[in-house]
Amino acid sequence: MIALAALLVPVHAGAVDSDLKHLFAFEVEASNGYSIFAIAANERADGRGQITLIVSRGRDSVLYTALAQLTATSLEADLGALGSVSLGAVPSGRTKSFRTRCAEGSKVTFEPQRYRGSFEFHGEEGYAEAVTGAPRERLRLLYQAECRTFSSLQVGGDDVSGAGLRLYSRRGDLRLNLTARKNGPHKRTQLQVGVGEVRAGISIFRQISRWLGADAFDYDPLLRTAALVPPAPFSGSASFHRGAPAGKRWGGNLTVNLPGRSNVPLSGAGIEATLVPGCWHEGDGRSRC
Repeated sequence: MIALAALLVPVHAGAVDSDLKHLFAFEVEASNGYSIFAIAANERADGRGQITLIVSRGRDSVLYTALAQLTATSLEADLGALGSVSLGAVPSGRTKSFRTRCAEGSKVTFEPQRYRGSFEFHGEEGYAEAVTGAPRERLRLLYQAECRTFSSLQVGGDDVSGAGLRLYSRRGDLRLNLTARKNGPHKRTQLQVGVGEVRAGISIFRQISRWLGADAFDYDPLLRTAALVPPAPFSGSASFHRGAPAGKRWGGNLTVNLPGRSNVPLSGAGIEATLVPGCWHEGDGRSRC
């Protein structure tokens, strides 16, 4: 969650982007084990800006981005059926400093403030609920994310036994991305699904990530065929056949339940599939194949 937050507000040499006029950052506990990290900022003198809510639990998260109105001491946002935000900010009159873990340990100085007012969130299909009059300020969390690891891919080669399957679709306002990969037939599977959409002017991106057993993603040595049979929150299965006509290489009845949106189809018309050989490694640059 915090790594995502750091990406949403530009941070340069340990300081928030100087073009920002106002910045709010706070956290709220929600039901069913979820937490909500909120960032609101603007760059306009008239106060118009955006608010992003990052609703997360473990490796599941949903990002909502909507219009907001900000001043130095207030934040207002209408989230429609999802809720609303109406907060006042009371400066503490003192400053705090700390050094970041990244950016060569740059020093950050900020003035803590208290938020008072109302915050309501009602997740679709009831997956998370939150109501509070006093969110906890979390500006410091924008700077405290660990340095992000990277993921790189070595494609091809006789010594590469891993494979990656990617699904992509854009139907109307719905955008789907799925990546399944593993570094060998008997290695565990990493599966990530992301679905983006726009509802009532609010941008929404849902994402889950899972480490699964080797049997969740299977493929033949020549990468002519592959099968995806993951456990819950997935249901059903789907398969890839390289020799099939274009548009019919990927088929099945695979679906997934994402936070706030159930039974998202992962097969069917408009979903494109690619299967490639590869070897993935993260963070320290050492191969895991």
